[in-house]
Amino acid sequence: MPLTGLQIFKLLPNTNCRKCGYPTCLTFAMKLAAGKEALEKCPDASPEAKAALGAASAPPIRGVTIGRGECAVTVGEETVFFRHEKTFVRRPGLFQTFDPAGLTAAERDARLDHWRDVRIDRAGETFQVDGIAVVETPGAPAAAFTGAGAAAVAASERGFPVAILAATLPGAAAVAERIKEHRPLLVPPAGANLEGYAALAARLGIPLVVGAPDVGSLADAAREAVRVGVGDILLEPPGDDARSLHHSLTVIRRGALDRVHPGLGHPVFLRVGAGEIERGVLGITKFASLLTLDDSGGETWLPLWTLRQNIYTDPQKPLQMDAGLYAIGEPNEHSPLLVTSNFSLTYFIVSTEAEATGMACHLAVVDAEGLSVLTAWSAGKFSGERVAKALRAMKADERVSHRTVIIPGYVPVISGELEDALGDGWRVLVGPQEASDIAPFFRDVWAQASV
Repeated sequence: MPLTGLQIFKLLPNTNCRKCGYPTCLTFAMKLAAGKEALEKCPDASPEAKAALGAASAPPIRGVTIGRGECAVTVGEETVFFRHEKTFVRRPGLFQTFDPAGLTAAERDARLDHWRDVRIDRAGETFQVDGIAVVETPGAPAAAFTGAGAAAVAASERGFPVAILAATLPGAAAVAERIKEHRPLLVPPAGANLEGYAALAARLGIPLVVGAPDVGSLADAAREAVRVGVGDILLEPPGDDARSLHHSLTVIRRGALDRVHPGLGHPVFLRVGAGEIERGVLGITKFASLLTLDDSGGETWLPLWTLRQNIYTDPQKPLQMDAGLYAIGEPNEHSPLLVTSNFSLTYFIVSTEAEATGMACHLAVVDAEGLSVLTAWSAGKFSGERVAKALRAMKADERVSHRTVIIPGYVPVISGELEDALGDGWRVLVGPQEASDIAPFFRDVWAQASV
């Protein structure tokens, strides 16, 4: 459990030297307990204090990295049960399950190239496949070496982190040996004896998934894997139906945060079979750190990506765009000038609808601290004066000659204040309330106003 302020205070020198910038050691200790300061600010802290505070401040769920380089996926390091308590730290990795059996090398490479090239931009985030879970087909090691092994190598060469969905220990060893420098995740088959797989993971220095029929046995199995030398572990929770899986996921997370058992302080791994989107939804919403998705058609990905984005954002930091004047198409001095807030979803909806009209325009994004237009206005962050100040800072008068600005239809109340604040011949048009009405607004209102 995290140390309290008084417990930290007892570890400090108690000299009130003020070298940390605070008047007393107790004040500094309270800041440390709240996570608002670092022990490094106390130059006189003893090695014992540093060791104790370091252990107490370590995340209750160990971080694990799969893969190498900039495409590697790191999971774990979570510190809260509910997102609103602070924030979730690491979004879950979503791996595409890939069975190369029966595919030619060209077919295999074409599928991997397809998954590598998938890119969908939404609200400031690029959705993409995080990794490949290669299925090792049962059979002799040589067969696995040429099938799953070649697929694992090809996936690694394309920058994908790889999980090895093992069927046999010899086959898994053959695949893992080929890509060990890429740090793959070793996933034993359900119900397998973990001893051999743990020894393999320890020898190659790669992460291992540990499973068991119940949470108590799972914690013990993870501790045993650590004992034999496995450095990084993911837990596969028991539960074939949604109710039992939900229970297991909840117990594991709560046990890890409360440090009930050292074997529970690891990220969670979850297999999602074909057609099991409900299982994927449950995993994303209830603490799974890495999911493998058996979805050859791709219909599962977008809803799960969107769900993950909605949950794994910092509630204290709304998704927001940088303030500035953005070009939609190739606008000139006669093109419309729209204004909106810097809430990311608002920006992307407005810009998408504006682009769909086929008319180039300028879009002024005003810093409203990541709030939507109506919310920002009610909070005093999208007033006429504030919008005018932003337009002056963007030098909008140098970009358009018509000196007309179009404001969102939900805030017509700021039009008079905005005209007064801009002065110098500027006029304000009240635009549509919904972005989907931008096209008819350009056709019916702007066309007449700009004549």
